Amino acid sequence: MSCAPMSTPVHLVDQADPWLLERGVEPGSSVALDQRQPSRPGTTAEVGPLRPLSPTPEQAATIASEAFADPDWGMFVWLAMTTGARRGELCAIRLNQIDLHSKVLSIRTSIAQEAAETWEKDTKAHQQRRIALDATTVALLHTYLQRCETTVADLGISIAPDSWLFSSAPDRGSWLKPDTVSQHYERMCARLGWDMHIHQLRHYAATELIAAGVDVRTVAGRLGHGGGGAATLRYYTAWVSEADQRAAGSLAGRMPVAPLDLDDVGQARRAAVVQTNAAAPYLRIAADLRGAIACQALKPGDPLPTLKDISARYSVSAGTAHRALEQLKSDGLVSASRGRRAVVSADAEPALTGDVE
Repeated sequence: MSCAPMSTPVHLVDQADPWLLERGVEPGSSVALDQRQPSRPGTTAEVGPLRPLSPTPEQAATIASEAFADPDWGMFVWLAMTTGARRGELCAIRLNQIDLHSKVLSIRTSIAQEAAETWEKDTKAHQQRRIALDATTVALLHTYLQRCETTVADLGISIAPDSWLFSSAPDRGSWLKPDTVSQHYERMCARLGWDMHIHQLRHYAATELIAAGVDVRTVAGRLGHGGGGAATLRYYTAWVSEADQRAAGSLAGRMPVAPLDLDDVGQARRAAVVQTNAAAPYLRIAADLRGAIACQALKPGDPLPTLKDISARYSVSAGTAHRALEQLKSDGLVSASRGRRAVVSADAEPALTGDVE
């Protein structure tokens, strides 16, 4: 089983693929090729937006659970998943690069590998960066470091402050080999029935941040992308677009009622003024929501604001908010059942009152 649908064509980027590299796609990355966009130069197949493959949230949870069967390996995978750092950067983290008090991880160098030879070098973008850590990651690192200290104390040895965070040596005096890490991850995923590689955890971190509404420049900073976010925007453009669409939908639900009546193709047909009774707050709320339905800010099937949101926005009680929704329900504009959120009725055809020129 793959982390992408079996019907999605997949391309593995290599060093000799300038068309993809110039679009911000990193060597070794897997991308899904959508079939809707213009064809790539020199090919007959149509290539669409590049969507780097990443585990789903459910797969990520399973991977983390499997990895923590070995606490050392679990910590490595968790840090890859939450920081989006490259495998070589994770191998190069030293103990003195972690500030648990400030909840910050510093990425300064990377471990490179060619055949059996490994060496420490600059990061890919030749830039150092600081990554903020969430409370769960800080707690896991604290437990991990305590465990390391207990282990070396039992062996009667000590760990230097600049020792490696991840190491197979008891004194943490040597780094892990990136290829060994990749092979370990691929074997683990194979046991779970998935064909995945560890670089996809970097994509997972990026796409989850973008889906949560984090701006592209911040995501680029965490990932260590150069260009002020331009490469990140190119590479994760599909997710940025989806997040933008969700943001537009959220904004529409919070905008004031538009004083226009729109026709079937979205053109302003006539101005309409909704008359409300200031002495009855529930009628004012109902009128606002009715106007939102009329101008299609709220479309059939869209959920209405919750009672809590309505109460907070209009500074009214939950009972008043409920009465407003009941008014819309009696008008046939809203459908709701016990335990379910109210939605705009499929056949809602509001009739606005007021003077029309």
